Amino acid sequence: MNLNLQVGPDGTLHVVPAGGQVPFRATGAASGLQLYAEGGLFGSCKHNPTLINALVNPQGIDKVLTWVGTDVENPVYEAITYIGSTGYAQAGKCDSCGKPVEKRCAQTACFGRICQQTNEHAVDDIGLRANENVPTMVLFGNITDAAGNVLIPQGKELSDIFLKEIAEVSYLLRLRHARNLWQGNPVNNLGGYAEAPGFDLLINTGKSDALLGIACDALDSTLINYGNAVVGAAGSPNIVQYAHALARKLHFRINGAGFDAMDAETYISMHPNLWDCVADAWACLYGLVCPANVGSPQRQDQTATTARRERYRAQMVLPIDGRDYPVVLDSQIAQTMLPYGNDTKFCSDIYMVTTRVGGKLVTFGEFQDFNKTAGATIAWFRKQFGSAQQITITDGGRFIIGGDTFGGLCFDARILVKTRPKMLMPWTSGRIQNVCCSPLGGSYPDPTGSGGTYELDGGLTVSPENYLYGDCWPTHVGTVAR
Repeated sequence: MNLNLQVGPDGTLHVVPAGGQVPFRATGAASGLQLYAEGGLFGSCKHNPTLINALVNPQGIDKVLTWVGTDVENPVYEAITYIGSTGYAQAGKCDSCGKPVEKRCAQTACFGRICQQTNEHAVDDIGLRANENVPTMVLFGNITDAAGNVLIPQGKELSDIFLKEIAEVSYLLRLRHARNLWQGNPVNNLGGYAEAPGFDLLINTGKSDALLGIACDALDSTLINYGNAVVGAAGSPNIVQYAHALARKLHFRINGAGFDAMDAETYISMHPNLWDCVADAWACLYGLVCPANVGSPQRQDQTATTARRERYRAQMVLPIDGRDYPVVLDSQIAQTMLPYGNDTKFCSDIYMVTTRVGGKLVTFGEFQDFNKTAGATIAWFRKQFGSAQQITITDGGRFIIGGDTFGGLCFDARILVKTRPKMLMPWTSGRIQNVCCSPLGGSYPDPTGSGGTYELDGGLTVSPENYLYGDCWPTHVGTVAR
């Protein structure tokens, strides 16, 4: 049986039967969901036409990664991991010498696969209004993806529920893609859904040859454990020292490979819940911290400390060894919630991701370029038969959209994307693990649709009937947010 992914009422993904042998086949059962018809989402004349965006848009490292289209399914890229000798003890001046011994290690990358679809709609339901007084809603506030791309712009008039759902499907695809960049793990693959290994697996130890499984610790990333301590709290380790230690180890490896570490492009990425603690503590702790036997550090000037903190936050940078590292906040980084006295602390990892070494991209994203893989076939069907089962390719080959109809009157559409992060030199990236913060006022809210612990929600999926002169808050339609 064919399987596909759908979003449930709680915003989480569910694998469900596709309903037949042809996965893009509309069933003929229209959803009945409408925008401005009687009982629709905005089917009331009492609405102000300004639709205020209260979503929590995701943010993430996707905005600084380079994405490349490809038609290669299982790439294999080699690294030389060892050059040694059979020995140096020459029996005599004319006897045999030692000989070189080389080792290499292969890496690979697999695609993830994410699909989302619109609800099924009957063509005669589209565009209806409950009455002539029902206003058309205009969005106030952009709806964006983790890379900052605007999916539904401010000022957009929402006139068609199907086109609105296409934009929402795009949002959900990009949200899950942004989450899988970090947390993707092939053990979660099921049916038509697949996850490529994310940065939590790529920036790690225990590397092995992709073909034979032989250990290759020369490819391991650098991991330093902060031990679930709260940054800046009394008795906690110095986060600046930990970051300096990590950066210096990465610099050593980059220089050791014959490159100039100062020319490498490296980003520091962390969850927004960590940033407040890290920026504040960094401003206080940045400076030479002497060993205990040398004496206590001198008292810092409070104005200078505040100025450092404000610069870090305004410019989104952290200085290490005289170099400013750009900071990228990512709301899709996995975090855990732990008790902290009478409060709560939120713990996650701080990553140093090196994207370019020696002018070459070493960490980037790839997507299956459907123009390369399916474009010719789709073009042939269109030439021969005037259609290709309503299949089209967008965004330079990154997304493929398939639509279908039932009886010519009901239709839906599905969008598919296949992406993977690719890390050619994982030993040039690393992370500080188990770093915690107890933010004043609690956690920042999770992105809308993420299913996170602190995701904000609420409200109705329909509008109450148009009682023009009745109670503004009718009790018979359920709880209404005041």
